[in-house]
Amino acid sequence: MEISNQQIIDHYLQRFNHSKNSLQTRKYCLKYFFDTKYYGYADHIFDMKKKDAVDYFDYLNHLDTISFQTKLNKWNVFRSFLQFVMEYYDDFIISIPRYSVKWKPVHKKSNSNKDVIMTRLELERILNFSYNYCYYYYLMIRILAETGMRIGEFLRIKYENVNLNKRYIETEGKTGSRVYYFSESLAQHLAIYMKERFFKESDSKALFLSPRRQKLTQRSINSYIRRITSLLNINKHISSSTFRKTLNTFRKRMGCPAEDRKILLCHKVSDINFNSYVKLNYFDYIQLYDKWNPYSGYFL
Repeated sequence: MEISNQQIIDHYLQRFNHSKNSLQTRKYCLKYFFDTKYYGYADHIFDMKKKDAVDYFDYLNHLDTISFQTKLNKWNVFRSFLQFVMEYYDDFIISIPRYSVKWKPVHKKSNSNKDVIMTRLELERILNFSYNYCYYYYLMIRILAETGMRIGEFLRIKYENVNLNKRYIETEGKTGSRVYYFSESLAQHLAIYMKERFFKESDSKALFLSPRRQKLTQRSINSYIRRITSLLNINKHISSSTFRKTLNTFRKRMGCPAEDRKILLCHKVSDINFNSYVKLNYFDYIQLYDKWNPYSGYFL
């Protein structure tokens, strides 16, 4: 029985299951070659000819919907896939094109949210929509908006490290513990969710879980944000990191000193003993948070 295309693809992807990001990236890149929504190669991989690879390159080269770097990534993954198939299976030999492929000089510019800041109205619209559409994501966006934590720190939150009484979340950053505070209003919302989360059976202690009860990924959160902003006709490239920049900008406009902004965004927590930080300085920090909370009384 001849091995199927999907079996070959799965075998290739298994080589990268040590890294979830690499696995998902390669899987998505290969969709551009095989999926009918894109190039849509329909024959068996072993029947592929060199012209199919050249035609696929031309398809990527003239796409106006993705940036040059994205095209390059998809082409490199495709070449990696062909190389694997040739080296693993005896029935397949193809000359990977080198001299017949040349990128055109002008491509769609890569979307960047480096300088993107939301307005209060845009943030309010996103939250109000999520509140009615998907309360689960409403809570996630509220946390990102009110704390300004980085997406990596957000994904590392364990449900046991959310303190509703003292209104703080302990998580892990690249250089150690991080503590972020949030509003009384958000604490009331989280109190309801935490009761449900406590009884969910999962191997992960993450605060939020995917439909398969696994830890969420940055891709899934950003995908939701893009979908919502598109539905709301918000023409900005907003991602999970935009909430941190927006919060910091609003605090600056309120007159919050640079030193306080750094403390509230945990720039200097790494050099403070965590237990002392919480137990001895809790009241000072919660007052500092409430004083410079630009969203006080603003959300549902």
